[in-house]
Amino acid sequence: MTPRPLTRLSLFLLLLASGPVVAAEDARVWLTKMHAAAQRLDYEGNFVHQHDTRLEAMRIVHKVEPGAVRERLVSLNGPAREIIRNEREVLCYLPDQNSVVVEHRKTDGKGFPAILPERLAELGEYYNVMLGKRERIAGRPAQQLGIQPRDGYRYGYRLWADVDTGLLLKADLLSDKGKVLEQFMFTHIRVGSVPAAALEPENPGKGMVWYREGAEAARTGPARSWAAARLPKGFKLTRQVWRTVAMRQKQVEHLVYSDGLATVSVFVEQLGADAKSGMDGPSHMGAVHAYVTRADGHQVTAVGEVPAETVAQIAKSVAPGR
Repeated sequence: MTPRPLTRLSLFLLLLASGPVVAAEDARVWLTKMHAAAQRLDYEGNFVHQHDTRLEAMRIVHKVEPGAVRERLVSLNGPAREIIRNEREVLCYLPDQNSVVVEHRKTDGKGFPAILPERLAELGEYYNVMLGKRERIAGRPAQQLGIQPRDGYRYGYRLWADVDTGLLLKADLLSDKGKVLEQFMFTHIRVGSVPAAALEPENPGKGMVWYREGAEAARTGPARSWAAARLPKGFKLTRQVWRTVAMRQKQVEHLVYSDGLATVSVFVEQLGADAKSGMDGPSHMGAVHAYVTRADGHQVTAVGEVPAETVAQIAKSVAPGR
């Protein structure tokens, strides 16, 4: 019968058309698995961070406890550094500066390997998510995924997830031309129980000068708040606080805008009468771009791992509320 080959052809075309949809769904499943692994697993290992012309080696210890997550980062090259994170604060031990800086834990803060947002469903509006090939990272089988932005206001990513646990093993930050701007990669990783002693700092800070960030609620600035009027599509205000910057004891208003993956911080600081203009305009360090401008007697600084035009557009549109 002649309809039979036509039926087979129709089925083939249907499967061919559904291929990209299935691949996208599989990729989103992997993203969910990666996000969950970073939040729920205990692990320790060494990773490298390459950005600009610099290469940093770090050791990380991550432990999940009832109602809390604790983390310790130790620099393995360059000046000695230790960072201890818990649910409330971040402690930065700087032996070469004889100081310890204590800051409030930012709810929007993300660090390797926990770089993915909780609201993964929203990423599809501003990024294409694709499933890649299988490779080996840190001696473990890994699944590659691609995250491609739909416009020029954000960077893309290439991610590798551990096949067994879902933990992110490697992450590339990509320019619009596919150039690697920044890279994190585990060279060794062990997933499993971590002793509490492994999270204690090598130097507890005795004899060092401690700088503590002021309380977020201690607002002594003007009654009006600031806001960005022209945001790239998808960016929303996720946090707005007043804080006293550690080591400077200067009060600034801090606004955070994010599309769920890319994040831009805006700092608004009142200028003194003797303030000089010299830092205005664009600057960058590796993949991090900043733009400084002035508005109504205040300095406005927008900074983030986004293209230069993104921070410029946001900074130029920041103005005081009426």
